Amino acid sequence: MAIDETIPRLGCGRSIDEVWATINQPPSAHENGCGHCRTARASLAKLAKAARTLRDNDAEDASLQPQHAVKDTIMNLARAEVRRGSRLPVYRSGQGGIAISEQAITSVIWFGADALPGVRGRRCRVHPDPDNAEDPRPAGTADILVDLRIAVASGTDIPGTAELLRQRIIGMITAHVGVNAGAVNITVEDFYDV
Repeated sequence: MAIDETIPRLGCGRSIDEVWATINQPPSAHENGCGHCRTARASLAKLAKAARTLRDNDAEDASLQPQHAVKDTIMNLARAEVRRGSRLPVYRSGQGGIAISEQAITSVIWFGADALPGVRGRRCRVHPDPDNAEDPRPAGTADILVDLRIAVASGTDIPGTAELLRQRIIGMITAHVGVNAGAVNITVEDFYDV
């Protein structure tokens, strides 16, 4: 086994990383008997205590807590990283077809929902329209069905917001994906600010 020369080593040959990995545990027999390891543990224990104190102080400071926009951005990225889901046909002809992942369409829908003030997209399912799924389709005429669950801010005009969101999603899917939303079913399941 080759020794990695980039990792700092103590006089006894152990790496500082090995000592750090066990800093929250009682010292091993080697560490009790080795002056190099005892000195390293003492220094690292001070570092661990300082880091713990800093972390605890930061956790109590409200100004250091992430804002909702940061949390929303993280959630959007997390949603984008999940597996692509099934592939939905966009165009079919005698020579073959073009399909797009359900996740790609869902990302467009979530973006549209989350960009609307007072709305947060939650679960979204996209299905090919069963009436048109097997027919050859010219480009831009495939139909999909959308089921979207959302949370809204309290005080939101739910019917008006749902209709605005429905029109927004239909427009975005047509413009950005090139398919038609045959139906967009929106379910308001919660208030996110109560």
